[in-house]
Amino acid sequence: MREMTSICTKMMWLAGLRSFRSELFLYDRGFHPMGILERKSQTQFLTHHACRTITLNDVVIEWIDILFEDSSGVSYCAPHSHDWYEFNYVVQGTMHTALEDGIMHRMDQGTFVLIPPGFVHSHRYEASSPHEGLCLRWRMFQRTADADTESKLDAIAIYDKLMRLTIGVTPPKTDEFGIGKYLETLLAQSEAGEQAIFLQMSFVRLLLRLTESLPAAALAFSPVKPTNRLVRKVDIFLGDLQDRELDVKSLAASLHHSYAHVAREFKRHTGRTIIERMTEIRLYKAEDLLKHTDLSIKEIADRAGFSSAFYFSRVFKSAYGISPTAYRKGCFSD
Repeated sequence: MREMTSICTKMMWLAGLRSFRSELFLYDRGFHPMGILERKSQTQFLTHHACRTITLNDVVIEWIDILFEDSSGVSYCAPHSHDWYEFNYVVQGTMHTALEDGIMHRMDQGTFVLIPPGFVHSHRYEASSPHEGLCLRWRMFQRTADADTESKLDAIAIYDKLMRLTIGVTPPKTDEFGIGKYLETLLAQSEAGEQAIFLQMSFVRLLLRLTESLPAAALAFSPVKPTNRLVRKVDIFLGDLQDRELDVKSLAASLHHSYAHVAREFKRHTGRTIIERMTEIRLYKAEDLLKHTDLSIKEIADRAGFSSAFYFSRVFKSAYGISPTAYRKGCFSD
């Protein structure tokens, strides 16, 4: 019975991905900002009720969250990277995003950018035109079939297509692909009380649609060099540490090099030590928690991997020129 239920669920997924009957207006590429702004509270519902691990054919997608971002009171987000995909869509206002090409790209209403894991980026905001938009974050892994029935369902390969999202980071694009409509639909479905499985279907459709926006621009970028791969792998390893101490032996073993070699190459290509990079990643995590949770400073310090609230506050102020408490007040001020 459990196997039959699993098969039926997978068939629902496949049928849902093939059919757009429940989303007729997706073919209209235009979107209305108010359609998203009026439903921005749905991002919290989606994060708590639909953001789960999604297993579909040969891919496992860990949908982390969907956030509504308002940059009022915030002027800058320092350079950082992480081990998940980050998708930003500007619904209203302006933000500037710097990618690995070193250029600060202006993003206005109806533009988006996709940043794969391990790519360093930063954001700058304009007080005169506060950025309001959506941010989606997720991870992806390949899944192998382990039974005849699943092998049949896995005949439709999705992983390889979605991995096109990892080709490289590309400059922000004007939305000529109907992405805004997909986002609007996702929020509308949430508002209508759709079941989590159907919300997840819409999320996967969005990812598949994103793959169609990439090829021409992505292929214009050079493949990642081996040395950059090492830097990206170190970033991913550090991002996975969460609140644990750095084990240099484990890091070296995961990269099949001595720690001395990894540390030397990392410093040569980034200008920073691995410890400095780890601190930067933890600061970014702390910044994210300050902006999106009501956790205490001590709880944030613990979750971000700092040894104490005092040490965290000192490091944060040194990096941002402002205390964590003052930074949080600035994020939520009108």
